[in-house]
Amino acid sequence: MSAGPAGRPLVRVGSLNPAKVTPVRDVFAAYWPETAVEGVAVPSGVPDQPLGEVQTREGAVNRARGALAHAPGTDAWGVGLEGGVRLEGTEGRLFGVVAVAHARAGQVVVEVSRTADLRLPARVAARVQEGEELGPVMDEWLGLRDIKRGVGSVGVLTAGLLTRADVWRQAVVLAMTPLREASLYSEP
Repeated sequence: MSAGPAGRPLVRVGSLNPAKVTPVRDVFAAYWPETAVEGVAVPSGVPDQPLGEVQTREGAVNRARGALAHAPGTDAWGVGLEGGVRLEGTEGRLFGVVAVAHARAGQVVVEVSRTADLRLPARVAARVQEGEELGPVMDEWLGLRDIKRGVGSVGVLTAGLLTRADVWRQAVVLAMTPLREASLYSEP
């Protein structure tokens, strides 16, 4: 791992949003308690509200690679989390994609995973389909403020049984596993 001040490993997350940085910090700290995880502002290269698997994956990978560029060292990590909506007819499904980029011995390897998905209320999906971003639509509809930086739409819709951080944590673990356990995934 990339070492920072006092030999602490450094990981960069391609976002300043605490709802994205915190789950990454939780996962890395579970594996390596001394890890320093910091958010950095990097562009996703996709619209503010990515639509579909391809666009959402592209945004996560772009964020991971952009974050990695801010992680100095020969053994560095960058993590990108991108929330998307998949539209099928009048139905919209909320999901996220996580990309973890690991630079080791001059080579960058990227692993990707995705979260579970949740059907959006029809009136919310309709507005997203018209080009609006999910977070502000949910804020307006529910009379809340900036839920995407907190429990997220999933947290509100599930009455807090699952939060945005909960869903991100699982996908971060799934994307990290082949990198963390590289010897198990190497060719025979």
